[in-house]
Amino acid sequence: MKTYYSLSSSNDIALELSNFNNIDATKYTLYEVLADPNLDKLTIQERLAILSSWEEDMKKNKMLTYKRYSLNGCAIEKEVFDLSDNKVTTMLNFGSNDYLNMSQHPKVINAAIEALQKYGVGAGAACNASGLTKMKIDLENEIADTFGYDKALVFPTGFMTNIGVLGALLRSNDIAIVDMFAHASIMDGVADKNKMLFKHNDMRSLEMILSRVNRQYTNKIVVVDAVYSVDGDIANIPEISALCKKYNAMLMVDEAHAFGVIGKNGLGILDHFNMPPETIDILVGTLSKTIGGSGGFVTGKKELINYLSLASRPHFFTTAPLAVSNAAALESIKIIREDVTRKNNLWKNIHYFRSLLSNSDLNTGNAETAIFPIILGNFKRVIDITKIMGDNGVLANSIPYPAVPRKHGRIRMTVTAGMSSEQLDKGYRVLCNSIQEYEERKEQMKVQEYDQLLTAV
Repeated sequence: MKTYYSLSSSNDIALELSNFNNIDATKYTLYEVLADPNLDKLTIQERLAILSSWEEDMKKNKMLTYKRYSLNGCAIEKEVFDLSDNKVTTMLNFGSNDYLNMSQHPKVINAAIEALQKYGVGAGAACNASGLTKMKIDLENEIADTFGYDKALVFPTGFMTNIGVLGALLRSNDIAIVDMFAHASIMDGVADKNKMLFKHNDMRSLEMILSRVNRQYTNKIVVVDAVYSVDGDIANIPEISALCKKYNAMLMVDEAHAFGVIGKNGLGILDHFNMPPETIDILVGTLSKTIGGSGGFVTGKKELINYLSLASRPHFFTTAPLAVSNAAALESIKIIREDVTRKNNLWKNIHYFRSLLSNSDLNTGNAETAIFPIILGNFKRVIDITKIMGDNGVLANSIPYPAVPRKHGRIRMTVTAGMSSEQLDKGYRVLCNSIQEYEERKEQMKVQEYDQLLTAV
């Protein structure tokens, strides 16, 4: 008989309980718990209790993989403290976006140390007050020069960048036309704006929307990722750009997972397609992935950047980014621009890992870059296999609904430049063995349940 979570002040809500008498974390994702419409009628204290119940069930089922923490940063061999068993283990890091391992680069670390000694820890104020530093200006100039634009503006985070840019540009008579697989920061940036979503990387879907809204709005901004963070595929920028020109729309591209990874010189989406800067009106990116630090940026024409520096509330009202982060990013970008060795090593590893996966029947979707989605479907299966992998020394990330469609839950594995072929072999071997172990456990549980049923009869 099914039992449901009950509250003393109201009727039961439609969330089933587990054998641990908590909201069943094997049935519901975090999103499904938070999105339950019944929560709208509850007090904040009751909502807190509901989420605590779900989280406790996650803990009981040893599914709290997202609460593991690192003791040595973003190293390839990562020392991880796991709250589910209070143990420290060394795990191969297949869960990192630090594709070129720049966060561990000695020159980047030294640049950060020097900036820390010169500037101290914090900026003390927002940029438009008294917090602006020469280090931030130097970084912005380097970013603009790298991509071939007039100016750039650095934000404390990449998430804040997308929210800040879209919030400043889109007004009541404008519309954002967004790829349905775009990053959460983009979706949050257009949450309270006029928007329409087009099918992922589907040019017919995009053109259909552009033609429909062509004369309805003053401004149209098409927003896409350069490389999609959970699928690893590349946006069709040549065709998207052509459609934008045809329908007089601006194009905004998030460079987050592209810079340092794709392109002949490793300089991202424009380099990849050998296209000039004017192809993309608004280029945003992050300093926290391939660049290995923290922060975000937007680059474009001088007038655009001047406008955003004053009109973007997250930039205007936030304390300036740390000089230590700016210095690390500046040094990292210079290294990436001057030497393609790490980028070439990364692609050697991408090709090698892809060749390993090609020997299996695993579904990796349309992955083209360092991101390998292992599409498994059921979110409980995804989380359990990820946990088994961790128990066997490989750290990977589980991606359930709604980050991806409900039937497309996956394990997200990324390779980095500094990995050895032996480490890539281990990652592949542990992945395959963990899937096999999960299936064997599942069959064993079915047999046990059948035996219990016979005993009861």
